[in-house]
Amino acid sequence: MKAARLFGVRDLRVVDTEKPSSDHHSAVVKVASCVLCGSDVHQWDGRHPPSAYPSDFGHETAGMVVEVGSEVRGLSVSDRVTWYLAHGSLAEYFAFAPHEMAVGKLAAHITWEEGATIQLLCAVMRGVVNGKPGPGKRALVLGCGAVGLSVLQCARAMGMDEVIAADLIPFRRSLACQLGASYTVDPSVEGWYNTLSRAGERFHIVYDCMDEDRSPGGDTLDLALRLMDDRGRCVIVGISSRPRTIHTHTILYRGLKIIGAHHQEMARVRELMAMACQWVADGTVSVKPYVTHRFPLAEAQKAVETAAAQADGVLKVAVNLE
Repeated sequence: MKAARLFGVRDLRVVDTEKPSSDHHSAVVKVASCVLCGSDVHQWDGRHPPSAYPSDFGHETAGMVVEVGSEVRGLSVSDRVTWYLAHGSLAEYFAFAPHEMAVGKLAAHITWEEGATIQLLCAVMRGVVNGKPGPGKRALVLGCGAVGLSVLQCARAMGMDEVIAADLIPFRRSLACQLGASYTVDPSVEGWYNTLSRAGERFHIVYDCMDEDRSPGGDTLDLALRLMDDRGRCVIVGISSRPRTIHTHTILYRGLKIIGAHHQEMARVRELMAMACQWVADGTVSVKPYVTHRFPLAEAQKAVETAAAQADGVLKVAVNLE
C-alpha cells in the first residue's frame, strides 16, 4: 500500500509499505480522507520534529472499517468512523486499537472530509468545556483558523450570549461571522483593544487559538487578558509554535485562571466525540467550510506546503484517497 512518511525537515514522501492487518484488539480502516492539522505542519517544518526519522504522518482522518479483531466491541465491518487520537493515518489503510481512544461513528450523510475534521472538533471541545461556557457569559476567541472557528461554534452551542472573534486575515474573519461570531476585530489595526475596552463589559472567557501572534506588537494575548473579568478563565487551545510574552500582573490582580485544553480522562473524551459527531450530523456545528484545498495522496508534499503557507483563502487542506 501507499503511505506518507516524513524523512526529514520539509521532506514528506509517499512510499510503498506493508498493508496492516488486525490483531485481536485492533481494527483496520480503509482511509478515505486525512485533513492536515497545524501540528502536522509543525512536525513537517521542524518546529516540533518527531523523535526519529522516518516518521508516520497525519492524524485527522476518516474511513471505513474493513477488518475487526475478535476482541473489539462496538465496531463492525463497513462502519464509517473517525477517531481521537492516533498518528500515522495518512495512508491507504490504517490499524488502530479502539479501546485506547475515542472512536466516532459517522452518519451516512456526513462527507469523509467532514468526518476527518471531527477529530479536531473533539479536541477543541475539550478546551471549550474547560472555559465553563454558558448563558450570561461573553467570550473572546483569538485566531479564526479551524481551531478558533470550532471553538466559536461550540461556545455558541453551549449557550454563550456573545462570542467575539479576532484574526488578521479578512477571509477568516468573514467566515467567523458566517459561523456565529457576534462581530470580529483585526489585531493588526491600531486601537482594536481600545475598541473592545470601550464596549464596557469584560470577557468571562478568552480562548487562545493562535499558532503564533503575527500582530505588529505581538501582544494580542496580553491585551486580551486585560479585557477579562475578575476570576475569568483563559483557555489555551491552539498549539503555539513560538513563545509569547504576557504581563503576569494582570493574572495576579484579576485572579485569572490559565487553563490547558487537554486534560480530560478518556471516558470524557469519548462523550465529547459522540457529541461532536451528533453536532455535525444535525448541523449544530458546520465543519464543511473548513476544507478549502484538496490533493491526492501522491501530492502529499504539495498539500502540506499549501497548509504551511497560510495564504489568505487557505484554511484546511485535505488529502483525499477516495
